[in-house]
Amino acid sequence: MDPRDSKLNILLLALPITCYYAYIEHDESMAFFSSLVAIMPLAFLMGRATEEIALRTSESVGGLLNATFGNAAEMIIAFLAIYAASKAAAGSETEELMVNLVQASLIGSILGNLLLVMGLAFVWGGIHYTEQKFSETQVSSNGSLMLLAMIVLIIPAVFNSTVGGSEGEEGVTNLSHIAAIILLALYGLFLYFQFKSHVDLFATEAHHHEKPEMSQRDATILLIVATILVSWMAEVLVHSVEYAADDMGLPHLFIGVILLPLFGNAAEHFTAVTVAGKDKMDLSFAISMGSS
Repeated sequence: MDPRDSKLNILLLALPITCYYAYIEHDESMAFFSSLVAIMPLAFLMGRATEEIALRTSESVGGLLNATFGNAAEMIIAFLAIYAASKAAAGSETEELMVNLVQASLIGSILGNLLLVMGLAFVWGGIHYTEQKFSETQVSSNGSLMLLAMIVLIIPAVFNSTVGGSEGEEGVTNLSHIAAIILLALYGLFLYFQFKSHVDLFATEAHHHEKPEMSQRDATILLIVATILVSWMAEVLVHSVEYAADDMGLPHLFIGVILLPLFGNAAEHFTAVTVAGKDKMDLSFAISMGSS
């Protein structure tokens, strides 16, 4: 079925509702809940558009597209929080809250993708198929890259716990900058390895039995529009989440580790699980591990 005809699209009515509460009524709690609802159908449309594009390419390219576009919301959330921290007074509660929110959301995103999403993909795929196959090369490469990334992230934390004072703070800042550069370099080298130097290792069997339901142009337009709207709803979400948390009494750590990664990455979560039910485990692995 064409994703544009899905009954789930009725939830897109939450978009104008979010605009009403966020920009007219200025009811932050209602804007928070309505933006959460609005992200759900947008995540579905984004996932289906990526599937349509992946049918015309390889599953690894489809996974890269989904991880890139799906993470747009998460990157905007992190950018807005860091920007708010930079505008806040040094040492203020707002600055500390926003920095902790970004750190918690990064941890929650990694844990959510590797544990929750991948676990659900295994379960959903196992319900539909008694046996599923995947590329060992792709999984081992992603796993090795993830291990290196975790080591790079741990080093500044270890340094901070062993060296105190102003010297320790300055050292952690410098190490964090170096770690960020290393992570970007590792990701760039992995893309070169996957799409340029060792393309044959990541080649997957094409699913010729499944025909595209949308044209390439329509799928691309749908993916771009859905990504923009998801990012917009994520912006409303990050601005209203603190007020909603105060109203409901939710701890900020819970918001950063659970809520923001769960709904901010809803696009990848939905797609990784649904494609596993269609016996596309390589695409599911590429999304869940690539998004981490």
